[in-house]
Amino acid sequence: MKKSFQKIFVASALVFGAAMVPQAQAQETPNPETVASVMIVDYAGIMREASAMQDVKKQIRERQVTYQQDIETRQQALREEEKQLAQQRTLLAADVYQEKQKQFQQKVAAFQKFAQGRSRVLDQALAESQATFQKALNEVIAGLAEERRATLVLHQAQVIIFANAMNASKEVFDRINKKVPTIKVEFKEGS
Repeated sequence: MKKSFQKIFVASALVFGAAMVPQAQAQETPNPETVASVMIVDYAGIMREASAMQDVKKQIRERQVTYQQDIETRQQALREEEKQLAQQRTLLAADVYQEKQKQFQQKVAAFQKFAQGRSRVLDQALAESQATFQKALNEVIAGLAEERRATLVLHQAQVIIFANAMNASKEVFDRINKKVPTIKVEFKEGS
């Protein structure tokens, strides 16, 4: 009885082992179409630190300072006009004063529109410059992914743990700085 039990045990081990071999072999030879080669890129860091984006920020800051000086000059002129108008209140007839007050309010509204327009010009200039840079950055990433035969590119912020070999941030950073060292910011001051 012991011998028959041993034979059954050995036979079942052989059957079980034989059944496992095809699965193990199937796992050893993965289908290249379904295996992902991953590349990680610190997209946000590159957007923030690349020389072209640093240049864009500098140009926008400089224009912002110019706008701010112009706005402060206009504000001061409006304050002076408001003071003069307040002093004239008792000297002018009510209807004349109301007309001057109305004209002053129109100037204030025009000033507010001007200031908001300048803010929009800066926002639009930044957005367009970022879009230009992002297009070039995406081209650099796509080219490097093709070179590395990466089938999946992820933002570093999307990944918790990864092998250093997957991180292509430095190479992308170097390539984008070489390809796009600066960007000329266009300020569309139509308003």
